[in-house]
Amino acid sequence: MSQSRELLRTFARPSGSRQFRGSASRVTPTQQRAFTRQASPLVSSSSLARRSNTEYAATRRQPQRRFVSAPAASDLPQSSKTDQQTAADDINALIEKIGENEAQMVEILEELELMGEEDEVNELVELITQRDEHTPESWVHLVKQRFGEELPEGLLNDAELQIYARLYGEPIFRQEEPMLEEAEEEGEEDPSLLRETSEGDWEEVEYKEKHTAEDDVPVVYDMDVSPEEEETIAMRRTREVAEQLGGEIMLEQFENEAVPDTAPRMHPNTLAGKSGTDPSTIHLPKNTLTGPISIILSEFSNKHIAETARNLFGGPGLPHSTTTAPPRAQLPQLPIPLHASQRQMGEMEANAYLAALYPGIYASTLSVMIEIRKRMGSDWIRRLISQEDGPNVLDASGGGAGILAWRDIIRAEYELMVPDHPEGLPIPYGRSTVLTGSVALQMRASAMLDNTTFLPRLPDYVHVREKPTFDDSRKAPKRKQYDVIIAPHSLLGLEEEYERKQHVENLWALLNPNGGILILLEKGRQKGFEAIAGAREMLLKRHIASPGSTEYDNFLEDPDESPVIQKEPGMIIAPCTNHSTCPMHNSAGATKGRRDYCHFEQRYIRPPFLQRIMGAKDRNHEDLKFSYIAVQRGVDLRQTQGIKQGAAATDAAFEGFEDETSDIPDKLAFHPLALPRAVYPPMKRRGHVIFDLCTPAGNIERWTVPRSYSRQAYRDARKSNWGDLWALGAKTRIPRNLKLGEKHGEGKKERLARRAANKMRDDEDGDFENEYEDEEDDYDYEEEVPDTPVRNKGQRIPSWKKHNDKKKLRQAESKMSAE
Repeated sequence: MSQSRELLRTFARPSGSRQFRGSASRVTPTQQRAFTRQASPLVSSSSLARRSNTEYAATRRQPQRRFVSAPAASDLPQSSKTDQQTAADDINALIEKIGENEAQMVEILEELELMGEEDEVNELVELITQRDEHTPESWVHLVKQRFGEELPEGLLNDAELQIYARLYGEPIFRQEEPMLEEAEEEGEEDPSLLRETSEGDWEEVEYKEKHTAEDDVPVVYDMDVSPEEEETIAMRRTREVAEQLGGEIMLEQFENEAVPDTAPRMHPNTLAGKSGTDPSTIHLPKNTLTGPISIILSEFSNKHIAETARNLFGGPGLPHSTTTAPPRAQLPQLPIPLHASQRQMGEMEANAYLAALYPGIYASTLSVMIEIRKRMGSDWIRRLISQEDGPNVLDASGGGAGILAWRDIIRAEYELMVPDHPEGLPIPYGRSTVLTGSVALQMRASAMLDNTTFLPRLPDYVHVREKPTFDDSRKAPKRKQYDVIIAPHSLLGLEEEYERKQHVENLWALLNPNGGILILLEKGRQKGFEAIAGAREMLLKRHIASPGSTEYDNFLEDPDESPVIQKEPGMIIAPCTNHSTCPMHNSAGATKGRRDYCHFEQRYIRPPFLQRIMGAKDRNHEDLKFSYIAVQRGVDLRQTQGIKQGAAATDAAFEGFEDETSDIPDKLAFHPLALPRAVYPPMKRRGHVIFDLCTPAGNIERWTVPRSYSRQAYRDARKSNWGDLWALGAKTRIPRNLKLGEKHGEGKKERLARRAANKMRDDEDGDFENEYEDEEDDYDYEEEVPDTPVRNKGQRIPSWKKHNDKKKLRQAESKMSAE
């Protein structure tokens, strides 16, 4: 068999194909192939198809002689007769040699068991005859295309094998099936074993098959041991270079830190604490939002809409719309110039409201509502759907975009309640009310919202009597109560703090006292957070009862009545998991220089009309940043469900809820509303993850989850996102330093004086402190500090003047420190 393979390999080489050409070497390769096909039936595929393998093999074992007939001898001269006869003899000898070679090839193919499939034999022979037309690289490429991954042995020589290994890797040769013995015919399942006797006869020997241990024990594969790999040309070259350099080859295996192959799935408590939408990017619905807006805007010029929107919202990029400009832009934090209650709004302003504000309000409101749905559970929203006339919802400042987001939440929940709900039938959305002060905006919102009531202004329930008085004995007027109130971007437009508090109190009065939810949302900048934090502080101080704070002393009320007001039950649903003072809101009012503030992010895909207005060509998505709060009135889940918040809840969350067993006695039960929330994106480093969390105790702490802490916790930590609640604990925790800025009103002169006074108090000389202890209050630091000129608006101060003022301030500070 090995000799046959070598013979076939020799015949298949280009050199071997040239050695039997003889005098025909001058003929072109095309003429040679045509001549060979005419003279040899082996090359003709049709002749092979007509005869069976056995007949063909028996015929070709004897070389056939073919002769070329010459012209008659009487017709030619003697010299020509001799030359022609010699040429005819040479041609006949060549044909005879070709026949002999063909017979040898047939024998070789029979030994290789390739004669069983006629088509394959014909194709292989035809492929070998085309070898001379190709270069080594093209021949290797042709063989690769024909045979794929497994190649027949002998088809490529050593040089071509190296080319194949360089282009496609080490070749894989076909495994030949072992030939069956003639004794193994049909019906002979148990062959006998014969042994020769001393007399020359044969006798049958009985034997029993010996089962090895491998047959009894199932095969166990060691997953840690890598399979043996054959040394490739590249590995051999690498090994040779390493030996020349006196080193060794080290193969390193790097595991994927994010998702190890053997890591378990996400923990159920981690899933319960996930925040935001799934998937994380919101695609605005075409049927209810982008499609109707596109139809409305198609009646107007795109150029005019874009110009109006840029004039209203701060130029290209619309920085004063719902879009949050990056801090590096250093743009003023102005409120949105258009609001839903605005009465004077023309046609183009209403179009700009739809095109520039609707997508952002919808995306941010939908993200907040999904978080509320997760924290409240399905029972809350299904109870609203099942009540008479359905839920009553008010969009106080979204112009109708909040109602569209709420209806998507209702639709998704109703499809879960009624899986076989026919498509096209109405869904019980309930009653919807939208505040629209402009007729132009009202007409556009009504085209997208059916069965909706529109109000020109909100009723004032703060200053409406709640019961009959001496002057008016009539019953108190009937009030409208809403189950959900959505108020996005309604506080920042009010300049004064008392106006914001009055607006929030009015919205609180509109809420259903038996479980209504108020949603306040602003842009995710410092001023937007401060407006939300101020509303939160006011609600906790005056309306929501908490352990240790159930009364509110309002000494400005009527002196005839009791100034002490009993707070009502209520609870913050999101994002806070504590009811103490906000750790990022240290003082009332605005501050400057603030770096840390509570806000979150939501990505959505911009619709085409918003892309045209913004002139964006590089990306079609936007990352909204917003601050929000969702508060429930009249129901306190801390009492109904036994939720504990505070330091104990923080300690329990730090230990983690990965295992049901706990080492801490009387450990609190798991609940998402008693978990810390990530107020910044988790920092995923190599081997550990760092969280900045707002804990149930009302502190901002930094927790670290290393790989060594827990495989499950580490894996879930790497999958966590900004805004998630963390339930699997951590290994270390430290307080996080916050940069909350300073209150407005303190100038550079006051700050320098305060620093000098603090430095004097911290002086190491105790006698010096005692000596000036009584005079400290009478010391006037402003006399020693020179006056800093006040820069008027638009005034340009030269640089030399700025440096001179700074020099005087430093000298005054040094003088005060020395004294």
